[in-house]
Amino acid sequence: MQSELVLQVVVNGILLGGFYALVTLGLNLIFGVMDVTNFAHGDLIMLAAYFSYWAAELLGIDPVTFIPINAALMFLVGLAFYRAALKPVLKAPAYNQIALTFGFSIFLQSLALILWTSDMRQIEVPYASRVLQLGPVSVGLGKLIAFLIAFGFTLGFLVFLSRTKLGGAMRSVSQDPMAASLMGIDVDRVYLLTSGIASLLAGVAGSLVTLNLYINPFIGGELTLKAFGVVILGGMGSYLGMIVASMVLGLAEAFVGAFVPQGGSLAPGIAFAVIVAVLALRPKGLFGR
Repeated sequence: MQSELVLQVVVNGILLGGFYALVTLGLNLIFGVMDVTNFAHGDLIMLAAYFSYWAAELLGIDPVTFIPINAALMFLVGLAFYRAALKPVLKAPAYNQIALTFGFSIFLQSLALILWTSDMRQIEVPYASRVLQLGPVSVGLGKLIAFLIAFGFTLGFLVFLSRTKLGGAMRSVSQDPMAASLMGIDVDRVYLLTSGIASLLAGVAGSLVTLNLYINPFIGGELTLKAFGVVILGGMGSYLGMIVASMVLGLAEAFVGAFVPQGGSLAPGIAFAVIVAVLALRPKGLFGR
């Protein structure tokens, strides 16, 4: 019985970790290519979650079906975000960049409060509450769908980064923007598309949030903290480290929630305690360079 419980907790942690990997992917991309720490990333996911929510409420569009539209909308938001906010501070000191993205985060939260109030909202999707019995393990269909989509987009992005011309340009710019420019790469265009793709990934994550979680204007702050925890634990700019750290965070939360009294409320704190412990041994993270 105990072994079955442990197996169940491991599966829950892996499903959660797969979602965290997608949540973190856009943040890691912005930092890896542009060397900008985007404190508004979680709030872009929150904005996309509201887009998905209202599409379901007003138009009856399923969150999964809405993913391509949400991704396209958030891609445009990312382009505008770069032109209006990121581009002017690319060469500014790091604290200017942090202040700007943090300010944009507060702006998005305040805008969401004005437009949609602080009420907790959730889409009633019939299949999200269904449970699949896979041997001794029970898996919520909503969580499984979110994991498979998150895993597919994460894997697809890594293939895109390593196999396409634009992906190669992104990797070149991340290593040396000046050398990339001398080789004929339009660095500004790469930065623009990087911001758009990072927001596109936030759009996908936002649709998945509505499958399993309540949404409110402040959910972005929690997602940003967890994404930063994953990035720091895995190593800034490391995609392999991001995936491993996402699983570590997901498993830590799942085990604490299952085996520690009142673990549901303690899980986030314990997860970050694990991060601190790892960083004490490897200050640059598991795969930091």
